[in-house]
Amino acid sequence: MLSIGEFSKICLVTTKTLRYYDEIGLVKPVHISNDTGYRYYDISQLSTMILINRLKSYELSLEEIAEIIDD
Repeated sequence: MLSIGEFSKICLVTTKTLRYYDEIGLVKPVHISNDTGYRYYDISQLSTMILINRLKSYELSLEEIAEIIDD
């Protein structure tokens, strides 16, 4: 598992963005520590983030991106 900081660097997004994506259900961490509240991500989620970043570059809204990912 990767910490939110590590995952954000790999995905080229901010930790704030990842927290927002979690809030709206776009990309949920695989684990949130009960003790610290830290979010952890799996390397397998990288492909989802690559897709999100690509779709954002096409100027799709997060709502449109969520629909594509859900399909």
